Amino acid sequence: MNASLIIPTHNRRDTLTRVLATYCRQDHRRSDFELTVVDDGSIDDTSSLFEGLEKKELDGSERIPEKYRNCILLIRQGWYSPPSRSSHALQPVFLRFTRIVKSGRSVARNIGIILSSNPLIVFADDDIFVECSFVKKHVESHSLDDRTVVMGRVIHTRSIENPFAAWWKLKDINAAFLATGNASVLKTHLIDAGLFDEGYSVYGWEDFDLGVHLKEKGIISVKKRIYGYHYDPPDHSLEPERVYEKERERGFSAVYFYKNHPLPWVRRFTLINNRPLQAAVRILGCRNWFLSKSKISAFRGILRLLIRYKGYFDGVRDGKRHYMIDRPSSRKMGLIKDR
Repeated sequence: MNASLIIPTHNRRDTLTRVLATYCRQDHRRSDFELTVVDDGSIDDTSSLFEGLEKKELDGSERIPEKYRNCILLIRQGWYSPPSRSSHALQPVFLRFTRIVKSGRSVARNIGIILSSNPLIVFADDDIFVECSFVKKHVESHSLDDRTVVMGRVIHTRSIENPFAAWWKLKDINAAFLATGNASVLKTHLIDAGLFDEGYSVYGWEDFDLGVHLKEKGIISVKKRIYGYHYDPPDHSLEPERVYEKERERGFSAVYFYKNHPLPWVRRFTLINNRPLQAAVRILGCRNWFLSKSKISAFRGILRLLIRYKGYFDGVRDGKRHYMIDRPSSRKMGLIKDR
């Protein structure tokens, strides 16, 4: 079975270059898989990596909805080889690069799925380094008529120079039905489930949401020893404001996730109603004093944790206001129902 790997990206040119090199070391036949990189409005010159590929014009033969045609700025495709950073031989891979206006991760992935040529979709991220047998293991885990989501393992690493040296840790446990850092499923099931909900306009939870719909369709999720290594930058290199804003978006999306799926496990998992924890974090992060720092240096682990939780719960607060959750009118309008 042939596979299409969907990799959305945004402003990670240098990391993406290194990540793509790991696909050029795969032990699977190059003719049996393709990479689909969707650039979601980057402003860091990501597109220059693919200037050597042939420009492709959309015509009437592609069954692409009009709303997506209006998003697409550029498509290039061809055999791609990144600059070599090691002595290991790099073999070209077929890559389709699509640049779109900034539209969010759901739209980026949906466009990637629609443009893909193969029956098996493999999801990965632009900061996930993959083992040499990554594609082969995903392909061999499926048949043309299976009803399965295959979830690989993601190991967090602080080293961009040697990501594969990281060991599995407790923080690497992932019980999600579908998490798009390392997963695969047949394209037909994704289309049947409605693809990714594009109401997730900012970071977070869109893959969990799609996982709920896939499960409702009778798809099962299985875990496999297929390894991806997520580059998690060291604390001293992080800017507090960026960490805060990313988590604030994730908190905002958590409320939309609960609005769509008002289930007890979603409420517990997202922490959106954990008022004691929210109050404690609000006090410790009063007035967002940590944003005055240029880097996360002192008390690195504790400070990073505080920034993440403060950002997340501020996003939850904003999400509840936006979606009118926890207001009397919201229940009268039927927007949310506890089950």
